[in-house]
Order: sequence, then C-alpha cells, then structure tokens
Amino acid sequence: MRLLDFFNQESRAPKRQIIFTALVSGLANGYLLTIINNAAEAVNKSEELQIHNFFLFLTDLILLVYTKQYSLKQATIAAEDAINRIRLRVTDKLRHTELPYIETAGHAEIYTRITQDTSLISESAIILINACQQMIVVVICLLYIAWLSLPGFILTVSILSVSVLMYLYNSKYIGFRLHEAASKESDFFNGIKSILVGFKEIKINRKKNDALFEHIETISKEAKEIKVATGLHFVIELMFAQTSFYILCAGIIFILPALSMTGVDQVVGITIAVLFLFGPLSIVVSAFPMFARANVAVENIYRLEHEIDGFSKKQPLETTQAPVFESLEFEQVSFHYPQQSEGSAFGVGPLDFKLNQGEILFIVGGNGSGKSTLLKLLTGLYYPLAGTIYINGQPLEADNYSNFRELYSTIFTDFHLFDHLYGIDQADQEQVNALLKTMGLQKKTTFKNNKFSNTDLSTGQKKRLAYIASVLEDKQVYIFDEWAADQDPEFRQYFYEVLLKDLKDKGKTVIAVSHDDRYFSAADKVITLEYGQIINKL
Repeated sequence: MRLLDFFNQESRAPKRQIIFTALVSGLANGYLLTIINNAAEAVNKSEELQIHNFFLFLTDLILLVYTKQYSLKQATIAAEDAINRIRLRVTDKLRHTELPYIETAGHAEIYTRITQDTSLISESAIILINACQQMIVVVICLLYIAWLSLPGFILTVSILSVSVLMYLYNSKYIGFRLHEAASKESDFFNGIKSILVGFKEIKINRKKNDALFEHIETISKEAKEIKVATGLHFVIELMFAQTSFYILCAGIIFILPALSMTGVDQVVGITIAVLFLFGPLSIVVSAFPMFARANVAVENIYRLEHEIDGFSKKQPLETTQAPVFESLEFEQVSFHYPQQSEGSAFGVGPLDFKLNQGEILFIVGGNGSGKSTLLKLLTGLYYPLAGTIYINGQPLEADNYSNFRELYSTIFTDFHLFDHLYGIDQADQEQVNALLKTMGLQKKTTFKNNKFSNTDLSTGQKKRLAYIASVLEDKQVYIFDEWAADQDPEFRQYFYEVLLKDLKDKGKTVIAVSHDDRYFSAADKVITLEYGQIINKL
C-alpha cells in the first residue's frame, strides 16, 4: 500500500514503538472480550462478586487506554513529520526546477498536490492506526470464535470474506475514479484562477464571462458526478458490510445449531463475539474510503515530484557566485518551443550580437517578435537548442548556468513584487527611504524590518517599487522589460534620462525592452526583432 510506504519512507518517528503499542492496544482490546465472557459465565454460575474479573478488566482497560493514546499521538507526530518532509522536499525541488516546467505545468495542479493532497494524507494517519488496532481486535475475535466452535468460525469467516472480496473487486475501479476526480478538481481550480487573474477581461465581456462560468460549471458537474458515483460504491460496500453482520447473527442463531452440535453457551458466546466484532470491523470497513483517497494523494504527490525531477537539472553543491561581467555574446543561438499543433513551432534565432560591460542595450520589436524569449535566453532561464553563448569570451556550459544567472537583476513584464527584500540581509534604511522619495512612493508605502508595508499599488507604482528592490540587489546586469510602458510621461523621461544613466555611471550593464523611439539615443546599442530574427542593429 502506497500510504504505508509513504509513512515508512518519509517519517523519522519511532515506527517500531508505534507498531508495538498499536499491537498491544489491539490485544488488550480483544482481551476485553474474554474477560467479559468469563465474567458473564461466572455470573450465571454464582452470585458472588467478580472481584478478580473486575480488577482484571480495570487493568486491561488502563493498558488499552495508555497504549492506544500513545500510538495515536505518535502516529499524529509521524504523519506531520512525513508531510513536512515531503512538502519541503517538493517545494525545494520546485524552486530549483527549470522555467519551462513552471510555464507548462498547471499551477492549480501543483497547489492541489502540495496543499490539499498532503492535508488528506495527514488526516489519514490517526484513522490508519486506529483501523490497524481494530483489525487486531477482529483477528482476536475470530480466533475466540474458532476456539468456541469451528463450524461457527467457518460460517463467520465465509460471510465476512464475501464483504472483503466485494471491496477488493471494486477497489481498482474506485481508485481510477478518484484519479479522475482529482484531475477535475485541478481543472476547477484553474477555472477559479481564470476568474481572479482575468477579472477585468470578463467583467467587460459578458459573453466571455458566461462562457467561462459555463466551462467551470461543466467541470464542477463532472467532478460531482464522479464523486457521487464513487461515493455510491462506498455506500454499497458499507451497507453490504453492515447487512453481513445481521445475516451472520441470524446464521449463528438459526442455522448453526441445526448444522452442528452447538450448545446454548457456545451460541451465546459466538453471538457476543460477533456483536463485539461489529464495532471494530465497521471502523476498518469505513476506513477503506480514506485509505483509498490517501493512497491516491500519495501517488499524486510522488508523481508531481517525479515530473519536477524530469525537468530539473543537477544543481551545483557549492554556493553560486556570479562571474565578473566583461562581455556577453550570442553566436548562432536558437531556441524553439515544442510544437503544440500543426504548423511550425515558434522560436527565435539564429541570433548573433555582443554586449559589453557598461553598455545599455535596447531590444525593440512588436508583439510576438521574440523579445520575451530572448530575455529568457539572456538570463539563462532557457537553454539554447543550437548555437553558443559566450560569457567573457568563454562558452557558457550547462553546469555554469547557476552562476551565470547571478549576474542579473530583472523586472519582467509579468514580474512578481515581493513584500520582503528576500536575499538582502539588511538593507540600508536611509537608502531605501531616499529611493522611495525619488520614486514618489514615500506616501504609498514604508520600509521596516526588511519589508514594505504596502504593495497594493498601481502597475506603474509596483514597477517603481520593484526598481527599488532591484537596485538594492546591486547586480552587474539589469533587465527592464517594458518598465516605462506603465509610467506617466514624467517618470518615463526620468527613467531614460536619469535612472539608466546613473546605472551606467556605476558600471552596470542594462538591457531594456522599449518602444519609446524618442529615447533610443540613451542606448549604446539597439537591436530590432521580427519573427524571432534580428532585422536591424544600431
């Protein structure tokens, strides 16, 4: 079972102690049946107080409570330890994977696996241990029935076996349907994400709004139907299991005496054992759906980890450190996206150009010309499929990409504005305040404890705040992807005539995507892209 393998592999909790105490707890629980039956027989034979049986019962009960409590507590610790390890490991791998995986993988799928599925696994731990304990009780009860009457044992095992076989018969179908339901849930979350991310677009387009909701509604309905169908199978199994007990009791009382020489005391003893068996077996049977869902969750998160591993490249063990930047050169560099349908795959190249330290490069081109792809090649987020990138005159090898990326501080068009200055141990408060004033943000946000108090700003203001964070990183090469596009004319002019010049005077190298031809004179070099090709160099 994948769930058991998961806890065995991921948890560092004392598994032997948990198993041992769970076993003792189950044995103590089962032994209660013997004590109760012996006490009941003694009452029939004598009216004396059952002091011995009472203290035996009390001792066994204390042992049961202690061992069960210990095993359940340790199971909870083991589960959370395992969840913590897998969450952190997958998250660590996720941050080290390559950009193409992040761009192609469904974000909702990743969120679901790391949060929802791990929570389901966490919830299953106590149920798993409790069900294992109750299974021991079931075994002891069956052995007790066998000791009372072999025909009664055969009858009991036969009826219970039918219930188990029915579950095993349906378990494969249920597992398949649960996988389908998990996939539909991810699609549903993607639909919700589309509402949140594309709210402006659907708010001004009623047909698009209705069509999106209709799509989400269809997915939700399909997920509901799958879950209902699966749930009905669970209900059938549960009802069949409960009905089996009533049939079993009837068989013991009405049929067993007719088939074998079974005394009244034996019938009463077997009936008590079956009734005692009913509770534990109900717990075991009702735990099957949780086990099935938890197994699917384990498979999902391991599959996610396997997918991430498939896209990731080996990371250097030593600390990354950027080389001293002197020059960057592209020689016949090409990159193409995987072909999604009929037709040619989009890409850029072959590209040839050179950028030296301290220069300002403008990249110009229309939508779909390949500017964003070129920036990802420049920053090492994409690996070229052909050609060579030279850094300081030396070919850039795959093993050196981690160091190469450390050259850059970037503000892409789809940048994320972090509220904390991650990676900057202690920013200078006066410097940050001065930058906030320069960017006209001193009344919009404050900086304290390495954190900005407010990031709920307009797009232009967010870009200015991102610029502050970028400058504080103090990298050698700065990339600004249409940074000035969302600024008012005053800040747009300030960017081209002051900010870029200041970076150049500090020896920084700047790569900027721009459409402002009136400011092209601020650049040392300008390259124009069209359909992934450089059609002009200035």
